[in-house]
Amino acid sequence: MNKSPFNLEEWLIFLKDKKFPVETSNLARLKNQIKSPYETLDRMRSNIASEPFLAFAILNEANKVVPNKRADIKNPSHAASMIGMSGIERVVGQLEPYEYSRKNPAQNALLKEVQVSYEAASIARRWAIEKNISHTDDVFWITFFRNAVRWLLWFHAHDKMEQITHQQKRGTPSTQAELENLGCRIDEIAVKMLLHWQAPEIVINSFLTKHIPSAKELQTLAALTKHADQIPGFSEDKRLTILANGHLILTYCASKVAQEADVLGWGSKQLVFFYRVIAAVLHDKLGKVIQATHFGAVEAATEFINDAKPSLAKQLLSPLLYTKTSQIRATKRSNISPDQQLKKALETPGLSSKQKAALVMKIIRANIDAAQHTIIFKHSQSKGSLSPILQYGYDIDVLKAIKWNHPSSTFDRLKQKRTAVLLSDKKLQQVLKTLPGNSDQIVDDNGNLILASTQVSKDEQHIYWVETRKKFSENDYKMVKQLLTIVSQ
Repeated sequence: MNKSPFNLEEWLIFLKDKKFPVETSNLARLKNQIKSPYETLDRMRSNIASEPFLAFAILNEANKVVPNKRADIKNPSHAASMIGMSGIERVVGQLEPYEYSRKNPAQNALLKEVQVSYEAASIARRWAIEKNISHTDDVFWITFFRNAVRWLLWFHAHDKMEQITHQQKRGTPSTQAELENLGCRIDEIAVKMLLHWQAPEIVINSFLTKHIPSAKELQTLAALTKHADQIPGFSEDKRLTILANGHLILTYCASKVAQEADVLGWGSKQLVFFYRVIAAVLHDKLGKVIQATHFGAVEAATEFINDAKPSLAKQLLSPLLYTKTSQIRATKRSNISPDQQLKKALETPGLSSKQKAALVMKIIRANIDAAQHTIIFKHSQSKGSLSPILQYGYDIDVLKAIKWNHPSSTFDRLKQKRTAVLLSDKKLQQVLKTLPGNSDQIVDDNGNLILASTQVSKDEQHIYWVETRKKFSENDYKMVKQLLTIVSQ
């Protein structure tokens, strides 16, 4: 069995040998159209539009061979007209046919990822319309084609991409999940492969911090949207102002929003961060940005739909209407008590302490409706270090900024022995002052907080932080304690 690639260099070697997959019947039709003396480019447009990799290959060919062009060619129809029949015939050699089967997970994953790309592109175009940007179709195609590497990875490395998605659903940050499974970030692969394919420079620029804001700059923009019912202020940073007035920030954020909504649903807390960024970019209220985002998702559902996955627009109505049969069956089995669910899950051999913690978090999320935010910390007794290993519901960048290893009398007690406490009202107010760093800022004064710890190995403890802006019941508290007793060494 061939060893899977695991670093940037190995993935580039792996992908550079791959041709672009195109459905067999569409490729055969294209070859016949090229041979026919009566065929015209206008009659071929529908065939080109139906195959994203064919359109992408034509786009790259046009940007490669057309001399003296004033700017990148971004529209595949324009690209086809520029290279003509002879150029399209050259492109055929870059394509490989596949016979579509509903039972093939890699083929379905490809179609699903293409649909997510259409949704991202439609959202970006809708934002561009709201911002009164000219050439909104260019924004659409740049956003769409920047995900071409993701299509290829889903087709040729389906298991790895599936594992990344599973980890994201369990609360692992996407960057961490990609590094653990691929040995590098997908965006790193994307930039190198787009250069190799000689894709339009503007598509490559949509990944580079020279042309889009860095993570810190995105936080600065998001901070400008202080209140949902107020129009955000302006940035005083010259570079940030230039980037906010460009269109690549729309492309970048729309891709993140569509991918986040696809993996974690429209309820993901991370979406609010990108909404705040775009509110600052459009200089409009947060509600208007959310409305425009949903409008873009609906436009994608009406224009570019396939049956590989429920559209994001349908999920806006009710995610439960569009869950798979297996998920529905799992919901029906929820009469199994949470402790029995955990015991059964822990029967899987070879689980690491982090995987066991992920199972606990999954059961907490599924059975405690009020649990809006969860963090699981790892404490190494030998190293004396404390760090978050899993989280759900918080802004990752906010968590990274907190100094978790700062002195804390409350965390010191949690480290000493297995314990659990439910905090609310005055008791919560008192404990907030003893938490590490400025972590009290992420807790609602009027909410509830469960803190609990358990020993998971000779040298390792896990501390659980389960927070809500509502109220935990006594049964919720007892359930957390029971789950930690089961998972402890």
